[in-house]
Amino acid sequence: MLRTAGVFSTMTIACIFVLGPVPCLGSQAAAASASDQKVLSDFSKKAQNYASKEHMLTQDKMKPTADVAKLQQQRKQLRDAVQQSRSNARQGDFFSAEVAEAFRTTLQKLLSGPDGKKIRASLDHAEPGAPAEFKVDGEFPNQNGQPIQSVPPTVLKVLPELPKGLEYCIAGKTLALRDSVANMVVDYLPNALQ
Repeated sequence: MLRTAGVFSTMTIACIFVLGPVPCLGSQAAAASASDQKVLSDFSKKAQNYASKEHMLTQDKMKPTADVAKLQQQRKQLRDAVQQSRSNARQGDFFSAEVAEAFRTTLQKLLSGPDGKKIRASLDHAEPGAPAEFKVDGEFPNQNGQPIQSVPPTVLKVLPELPKGLEYCIAGKTLALRDSVANMVVDYLPNALQ
């Protein structure tokens, strides 16, 4: 199920909100080597563990609201709670060297394939000049609640599915893992797209 998350700014950042079981790898993952499949499966398990643990926090009881200021306050409270529970979080916790290599290889195969030109054009169109500066456990840089654009489904198909509350985002050549509830960068992979 695809869904765009709301949050604003003139910069556009490509994201996809993914619901569903974690271990399922995209349809083109079968082309990945057995070792890459295992690495991607381990990544999925780690994402599921994050979602299960972090979203059990009492601060995760966000109430639906149309009040942007109240929503931002609730997200900040949750972000603060997650930051405290992950005080040693750093870039590469999810995108370890092995995972980074598997993601880059998977994405490179996709972008070198028959749909590569169309995918690049879609990404370029969706995010002109989007910044790729992320900080682990920092607020996702979509200023003032600007809508976050979708990652093309063709890219999503090759990536491991994520549990509810996590989504992939692309800004420039960087792939980020975003906690959509807390509006927080969980981890990111520089130079994911070549």
